[in-house]
Amino acid sequence: MRFSKLLSCTLLYIFITVLLIFIAVSIKATSNLIAEQFLYKIIIIGDLFDILEVVEFVNVLVFAILGMGFGLATILLPKIARQQTSAVLLIILVPLIFSTNAIIEYNTWISAVAAKQKISYVKAENLTNSFLNHRVGLDGFFGYYVYTAQFPVLPTSEDDIKGVEKLEQKVRSQFFSVNKLIGLKPEIISGLLATSRWMIRIFYFSLAVVATVKHFHEGCRELAKKAKPTAPYFPPVAPRFKPRPPTNKAVPQIRPRKTSSP
Repeated sequence: MRFSKLLSCTLLYIFITVLLIFIAVSIKATSNLIAEQFLYKIIIIGDLFDILEVVEFVNVLVFAILGMGFGLATILLPKIARQQTSAVLLIILVPLIFSTNAIIEYNTWISAVAAKQKISYVKAENLTNSFLNHRVGLDGFFGYYVYTAQFPVLPTSEDDIKGVEKLEQKVRSQFFSVNKLIGLKPEIISGLLATSRWMIRIFYFSLAVVATVKHFHEGCRELAKKAKPTAPYFPPVAPRFKPRPPTNKAVPQIRPRKTSSP
């Protein structure tokens, strides 16, 4: 009987955590789609929103739900390892869920290359891997992540890949022309371009971690409050007699009687 209860609680915990992961990924994917279709296409400020990745502010909501849900779900685990189990899972899940938008954009980029070159997805992936290896020394998603941190424009055809250095130089020259109004050195501008997106990503990831930890502890705290035993309530019992009020009168001393001697 005890084993069946433990099994049912564990299965319910797995179901709840999977549901929370699905909700978090869905919110991030939907917000990214809305940003790509509407927000980033606004004239003038759309490009600025894209560079600043303002859609990542949704992380506050996403990871608040995730942290609170995992905190409340710990009630289903054995007492010996409640918080530790959920904490380890969150350490693994937070970076993966945070990277959802980047993973979607990476696969979208490969699909765009495949459509423009009229080749299969696998061949397009090999083509992009060769490009990423040449530019940053890494391939796959990690190469994409490192490259886009340094340079936001991605080639979508073989001709673009061959002329990507000219494209990068063109974008940098636009920044340098704007820099004439500011007066910074070209080396400083190059350094800002190389580090700005990393700083933005670190900021949003820190925001996600803080929201997760804060709401996870709040969920655990709510469970601790409910688990505290409360003192039983007993209604007052009416007295059977009315006690006399205390008096300050002195009690008379009784003198002993003298007895006559025979």
